[in-house]
Amino acid sequence: MIVTVTLNPSQDKTLQVNGFKLNGIARADVLKVAAAGKGINVSRAVKRLNGSTLALTLLGGTVGGVIASLLKDEGIEFQYTPIAGESRTCLCLVDPLKKTETVINENGPCVTEREIMCFKAMYASAIGVKDVVAISGSAAKGIDKALFFELIEIAHSKGARTILDADGEFLTSAITALPGYLKINKQELEHYTGKSLRTRDKTIEEMKSLLDMGIGCVVITDGRHRVLAVSGNNAWMAVPPRIEPLSTLGCGDCVSGALAIGIQNDVPLEEALRAAVAAGTQNALSYGAGFIDAEGVRNLSALTAVKRIW
Repeated sequence: MIVTVTLNPSQDKTLQVNGFKLNGIARADVLKVAAAGKGINVSRAVKRLNGSTLALTLLGGTVGGVIASLLKDEGIEFQYTPIAGESRTCLCLVDPLKKTETVINENGPCVTEREIMCFKAMYASAIGVKDVVAISGSAAKGIDKALFFELIEIAHSKGARTILDADGEFLTSAITALPGYLKINKQELEHYTGKSLRTRDKTIEEMKSLLDMGIGCVVITDGRHRVLAVSGNNAWMAVPPRIEPLSTLGCGDCVSGALAIGIQNDVPLEEALRAAVAAGTQNALSYGAGFIDAEGVRNLSALTAVKRIW
């Protein structure tokens, strides 16, 4: 089972506004409404790639009910801790004429200490031996950065493998729990290290430093550019096929989802990396996060170049 964690879920609405202008009134077509948040996006990608997944989250209020209904409609298995606050709604405004994509994220609710304790209990009981646990994104207000560290330690104590995809203080805290896999983007790595990583060699040098800490594998994405992976004494570079992207929302989550399936099935990292990059690429061809399909990913995998660089 691939278990995902989303600590600030949302109802995502994708709106199309042709010729979007600031300081005006716009009429929009609703292109998609979906349950979201990085962990939920990972679960969607896993399910659509025929994997087994369980999404763990926090839901509250009317919007929380809508998110639950949307997950049920998609057939995504989930468990949640009820909270008193109202779950958030996030908007993605796409303008096909200007080829722009503007994302507006609500902050979301404030979670109480008791609600966090209930979530941890639910989380601990949900995880089994050999599960892959993907901890993604940030968290709602009221959740301390130390929670990510605790979640990784709980997963390891259960015999599960972990993937971390976080940023800022949540990354800084969680990384010290030594997740088995770290999947972040280049900008997040630069923020964490405080260094400008302008070359491949500098990027790999910092990735190797993370391995020296005890992390098993580090995967760094860089938008539509190359993806680097380092594990043990080996490093790979994957180059996605060239496409005309429609939306970049959730591409990294699809990388995490396909990578999790590879980990679950104990496939070689080179093979898992190829599928992960193809999944992220296919996601860019449609609106919404994680709405990919297995056949499309297989087709793009054949066009994804993976090279061992040392």
